[in-house]
Amino acid sequence: MQINLTTDYALRCVIFLSQKDDYVSSKEVSDAIKISREFVQRIMQKLKKAGLVGHSMGANGGYRLAKKPDEIKLIEIFEVMEDTMRINRCMEEDTYCSIGMPESCNMHHFYEELQEKLDRYFAENTIGNILNSNYVLD
Repeated sequence: MQINLTTDYALRCVIFLSQKDDYVSSKEVSDAIKISREFVQRIMQKLKKAGLVGHSMGANGGYRLAKKPDEIKLIEIFEVMEDTMRINRCMEEDTYCSIGMPESCNMHHFYEELQEKLDRYFAENTIGNILNSNYVLD
């Protein structure tokens, strides 16, 4: 499993915004995290649609967090940015199994337990945890 680069940038955008008290332009975000302004705007549109980022037009406009950093769970960002967070195809909703017997497959049970731990880890940790290097590891 590898988190895509767009998700990494989305996390960096949210972390950057969490360190600001007011609206920040897409250019300022772009300069800070070293990606194009257009890419920042595409990321911010997704985050805005999910209710994680607010937007204001005008000379003093830009983007800001719609929630406090401690209220933004990592899973919220992953769900917006990733097509899937499943570690294996058999963990998808349709439970596709190439051998046709997930209920008796040792690997399936291993993946299932690992997936539950990852889901819980991403659901329990917030942007605030990252900012404070205070991760929930259990």
